[in-house]
Amino acid sequence: MKTDLAHVYRLARLDLGLIFRNRSALANAVLMPLGVAAFLIFTAREQGGADNLSYVITGQIAALVLFAPLVNLAGFFTSRREELVLKRLLGGPASAPAILGGSAAGATVVYLVQALAVGAAAAALDVGLPSNPLLVLIAVLGGAVVFALLSMVISGLSSSGELAQLATVPVMLISMILSPVIVPTEAFPDRLRQVAEFLPLTPVADLVRAGYGDAFQWSSLAVLAAWVAVATVLARRFFRWDPRRG
Repeated sequence: MKTDLAHVYRLARLDLGLIFRNRSALANAVLMPLGVAAFLIFTAREQGGADNLSYVITGQIAALVLFAPLVNLAGFFTSRREELVLKRLLGGPASAPAILGGSAAGATVVYLVQALAVGAAAAALDVGLPSNPLLVLIAVLGGAVVFALLSMVISGLSSSGELAQLATVPVMLISMILSPVIVPTEAFPDRLRQVAEFLPLTPVADLVRAGYGDAFQWSSLAVLAAWVAVATVLARRFFRWDPRRG
């Protein structure tokens, strides 16, 4: 157990170093998501009232999970698999969960820092601090687990890092449009709203808002837990250690 944790820590540090040394990864996983969040927050501040600003800020804390733990990680896993890096790591002292967990931990750290940055903006813009930080932490960590597992599924179905990142685009668009990160689900027709309630990003956003004072719903926690279970099964089914090409 201690050995696996040491490998997770080492691999997470390695991944974080790679992200901050690689300009493309730094832009795509760190800077661009914060830029998108800043634009949406600025727009909400200029065009809406305090409630709208609070809604968008808390939504962006949730939506940032789509970047490092999903898009960037899907590309990382696929590129390393095709370059036989994963196979070499698997043949070493680290276990499979430690190898995958290390990369997921690195992506989660990036997401946590981004969430803290948006949380600081919320405090600066008078939205305030969360009344229940534990719920926000559960939302952020639970969302990171779900989308890191989904990145493994997408990786297993993709033949290159570039294709893996492209394959995440439909997931991102559906999540951003239908999940309550910018527009409330109440604005959709009934059938569409029912679909939106069960998307993986929806419980993350709901739990973040509960942490900021909205009513807590056990159903949000149940949906998030269900997605952890489903994504785990799918990741075990589709993730590949062997290259798809060559």
